[in-house]
Amino acid sequence: MASWSARRSPRLGPFGQLVLLWILVELWILNIADLLLTRYSLWLGFAKESNGVMDYFFRSGTVPTLVFKIGMVTVGALLLWRLRHYVTALVAAALLTGIFAAVVAYQTLWVLSF
Repeated sequence: MASWSARRSPRLGPFGQLVLLWILVELWILNIADLLLTRYSLWLGFAKESNGVMDYFFRSGTVPTLVFKIGMVTVGALLLWRLRHYVTALVAAALLTGIFAAVVAYQTLWVLSF
């Protein structure tokens, strides 16, 4: 059997940690963009929120929506930052940021088409 240390994620150096920090900042900014684009689309009546949890918060008001959405991504980003010494945190942050970037790009193009 392999020891526990042999199964752990490789370590990130200082440059990798700096890259992770900037990816997490980008993730946070994309989250804000996603929130604003979604809110704008709902306000115009062009869209319907398909995520049941977010639909609940959008119906509850702007402040609860802001607190929940920004809070969830902030907690996730802080957890990934806590794991900043591991390559796995960088990979997870990059994947999440890529997904958010695709969603925001899609929403932007969709809103601009009207």
